[in-house]
Amino acid sequence: MRERNTAGRDPGDDFDAFVRARWTTTARFAYALTLDRQAAEDLAQESFAKLWFHWQKVGAENPDGYLRRIVTTTFLSGRRRRWIGERPTAAVPDHPVGPETGRIDDQLSLRQAMGRLSPRQRAAVYLRYAEDLPEQVVAELIGCSVGTVKTHASRGLAALRGDQTLESAGVFAGIAEGHA
Repeated sequence: MRERNTAGRDPGDDFDAFVRARWTTTARFAYALTLDRQAAEDLAQESFAKLWFHWQKVGAENPDGYLRRIVTTTFLSGRRRRWIGERPTAAVPDHPVGPETGRIDDQLSLRQAMGRLSPRQRAAVYLRYAEDLPEQVVAELIGCSVGTVKTHASRGLAALRGDQTLESAGVFAGIAEGHA
């Protein structure tokens, strides 16, 4: 039998509601880090499982920040421990089928370019620019100093600016001009 919180509600209900409300955002963040849908879902699920064990102390405080930290540290520690191995892929056509495929091509180009960044650079760039988090928060999530976050973000953006795939597709005209 589960304990009731001070409001008389089951704390598990609060966690269930939190998971339902944050699943999509968390899976999107995990995908930005892993660049693989199945790995992203696994990472999100593993992160929510880890959060569940600490829900009693975290639930009322800052569960979003705590969850983001779990996702980031789980991703970074998982990259060190696991062998990624082979990744089967379907054959991709050499040319687009129609004009509407341009957006998909841009997304694929961006995904490939992000995949060429180191895991820490990818996390710093995504958290800093897609999530619009301050450098201090990103530093806490990645587990490094603010200066290191600046270095990772700067080198990551420089790599994206110089990426031939993105340059030829015109995906980051704003970044090339210094407007991140």
